[in-house]
Amino acid sequence: MAALLVAAAVAVGGLALAPAAASADTGPTLARPGAPGKPKIVKLRSGDRKVTVSDARFRPGVTEFRVKKTAKRRSTIVIVKTDNLDRAFKLIGKASAGGPGSADAMKTFDRIVTIYGGGGKGARWQVKLNHGSYYLLDTRANSLGTFKVKGDRRGAKMQKPDSTITTTKDNQFRTSGALSGPWVGFENRSREIHFMEADKVAKSVTAKDVRQSFKSNKKADWTRPGGFFFEIQSPGIKTVHRQDVPSGRYLLMCWMPSEQQDGVPHAMMGMWHLVNAV
Repeated sequence: MAALLVAAAVAVGGLALAPAAASADTGPTLARPGAPGKPKIVKLRSGDRKVTVSDARFRPGVTEFRVKKTAKRRSTIVIVKTDNLDRAFKLIGKASAGGPGSADAMKTFDRIVTIYGGGGKGARWQVKLNHGSYYLLDTRANSLGTFKVKGDRRGAKMQKPDSTITTTKDNQFRTSGALSGPWVGFENRSREIHFMEADKVAKSVTAKDVRQSFKSNKKADWTRPGGFFFEIQSPGIKTVHRQDVPSGRYLLMCWMPSEQQDGVPHAMMGMWHLVNAV
């Protein structure tokens, strides 16, 4: 499980963007707007320096993002809204490093940044956007893009999920019964930013097995190939992801740094949940 924490630190704190990159030009190519009543579909591509969008004409309402290319193999692209990107980078770096002051840094980061989900190559997710300016960030490269949402609201509705994963006010996971796809909702009802890592595990795994694994700080022998991942999103944000979920048992975890305890990720504070998929 220690490797998971390292991976989380890279995924969240490893935003290697230089502050000066905030003025980068996305250079978007225009595409046909989405059909009336349907979510607008926008394709995302990132290279070493830029993240580009397939259509720059954003209106408020539901947008479906599809990641077609990332700068690096394990990159993800996230949608961010903030008035101070430079300060946000410094705060998340301090929060992910742990130690004295990291919890306060995480709390301030949560307050000045809103994140609307994201994903790696092949990811598809829908989210409702309001008026304003947004950043597109590749989490493993010096890649940045921007877009603005303006104009009249589109009447599109978000895809109804087949199952939903919710983060609660006390930083726990709750599910609407067994998981199933092809559309899975992710709702953040807590006061902190979270992501969701779903590792496939042996069908026999119990809560006791998970607690013992965390205490031992060793890689569990009951993990299995498979699983999926929903990128970080802020309190009050709902997303719906196109995600096939093969039947089996899954361990849901969040490794974001805590706002309450310096250097402690949420999973080590009990933010994990075993659930079956059908």
